[in-house]
Amino acid sequence: MVIAHTKALDPSRPVTFVTNSNYAADKGAPYVDVICLNSYYSWYHDYGHLELIQRQLTTQFETWYKSYQKPIIQSEYGAETIVGFHQDPPLMFTEEYQKSLLEQYHVVLDQKRRKYVVGELVWNFADFMTEQSPTRVLGNKKGVFTRQRQPKSAAFLLRERYWKIANETRYPHSVAKSQCLENSPFT
Repeated sequence: MVIAHTKALDPSRPVTFVTNSNYAADKGAPYVDVICLNSYYSWYHDYGHLELIQRQLTTQFETWYKSYQKPIIQSEYGAETIVGFHQDPPLMFTEEYQKSLLEQYHVVLDQKRRKYVVGELVWNFADFMTEQSPTRVLGNKKGVFTRQRQPKSAAFLLRERYWKIANETRYPHSVAKSQCLENSPFT
């Protein structure tokens, strides 16, 4: 009812909501124009297993797209990082882990961006304070910048990535047009 009401107010705007549900359990996806997914592979489960991300993310996208044939936005992904904490090989909470996790997501996002993934939003711009809990020491540390706006290693990775994507879209004739978006409000 909310989606129908929203579309009645302005039918020219695409409607979405963010889900982290399983595609089969989600009740809203059939009614929206864009599917927005939050996922934290190798963070909230499969701790430390960066090698699983590409397979898990590919499966996520293919399953949702096959089920609904709609554009997809990866609306959240990331890992917490304690600035200045380093380890080789990467361990959770190190700057290397956050950077490696993002790189694994980017491989799949780049493959699917040429098909039906229309956007990505890393979580989060900067660390922020949260309520006290045993799982959050002095707030959420998923930012690519600290609370004082100092960059973590991932910030440099994202700057390079976003400049590359911006330059690709600046010259659209060099990038194949997505088939699922040809008659879409996103083109």
